[in-house]
Amino acid sequence: MFRLLFISSVMFFFLQDSAVADDTRNEARIGVLAYRGSHQLQRNWLALGQYLDSSIPGWSFRIVPMTLQSARKQIEAGQVDFIITNPGHFVDLNRTHRMSVIASRSQKKSDGSFSGEFGSAIITLKDSGIDELQDVAGSTVSAIDLYAFGGFQLAWNEFERAGVDLFTDTERLKFVGFPMDQIVMQVLAGETDVGIVRTGLIEELAREGKIDPEAFTYLNSNVAYSHPDKISTGLYPEWPFVALATTAPTLIDQVALALLLAQDSPAAITHGIEDRWSAPVPYHSALELTAAFQARILDLDGQNQGITRITIWAGLSVVFVALSIFSWRKLRSRPQISMTEHPPDKAEVAGLTRREREVLALVAQGNSTKEIAIKLGISPKTVEFHRANLLRKFGARTSSQLVSLAT
Repeated sequence: MFRLLFISSVMFFFLQDSAVADDTRNEARIGVLAYRGSHQLQRNWLALGQYLDSSIPGWSFRIVPMTLQSARKQIEAGQVDFIITNPGHFVDLNRTHRMSVIASRSQKKSDGSFSGEFGSAIITLKDSGIDELQDVAGSTVSAIDLYAFGGFQLAWNEFERAGVDLFTDTERLKFVGFPMDQIVMQVLAGETDVGIVRTGLIEELAREGKIDPEAFTYLNSNVAYSHPDKISTGLYPEWPFVALATTAPTLIDQVALALLLAQDSPAAITHGIEDRWSAPVPYHSALELTAAFQARILDLDGQNQGITRITIWAGLSVVFVALSIFSWRKLRSRPQISMTEHPPDKAEVAGLTRREREVLALVAQGNSTKEIAIKLGISPKTVEFHRANLLRKFGARTSSQLVSLAT
């Protein structure tokens, strides 16, 4: 109680000092990831905007829908001052834009409890014959996006642990985009065998009367016994409330204080805010998972590029053979030229170490980071270290470019 009174007092005097003399109100824009679509977003987050309006004099707050693809452009165009998104998306954006977490979310669950963690639910129809993660091999799987955190990457990680590669072991991997509701409906309609959604969506759709949650089987459901939502993956920190570096520091402080006070504030209750906000929590687990996923994508890109190169070379070989037969007589009469000198090896020019040469050779053969680590008897992190050095020395951005430049 003393802590609440102290923070309230600080908030009162802080806001009094920042109040404007007239009725002019500045607008602050909060970009929120609209994984259920723009209309549903406004319904879910309008209360937070209204609460901040009433709590911070001189400012009005507008909720702005964002997608995984549009967020970067909205930031660069100066269209948002704050962001609320999943931790994986935050980690990705934070690599190229200066921003900081000012509060972390605890979401109210269907049983009335609050949780600061979430995961993914992997769903299929009951009696589909798919009862375990390994059964998904050879099936059609639908997800939001390659870079969706709760909508794909968390589930990808669980399948990897179970020995199932979603990119190669499924009959088809479909990325359908927002809104996420459509994945559930596709599973119900038999348009896809398996769907990946974030935790809480099943419960929301059931509360809205749109689905019967008993119509589904939830794969890997024993992964977390204490979480109230249907869940198939490990748990990660809930969505962060993020301030951009371009936002006024005084406004950031005011918003942070208002969020911390929301759970006990009469104004928050009046506006119907259900979620709670706490001081920022660590997001290292999200950083580690997205790094592992990115390494897998680099390997996959290299393999795909390798297949493309094989196809191209096969076509060129046919043309080459035809031309060779056509010009064989002329070529036979020409004197043979003996090359006593050859251009220096590209690895020598790049100044590669022995270990870098070994890693490069295995990358060129299409080996994954894990496979290279096993073959060389080193850790995956050491492989990634050498891979990063190789990319830098050859000026490449992907594994496929590295192989092309190096060979």
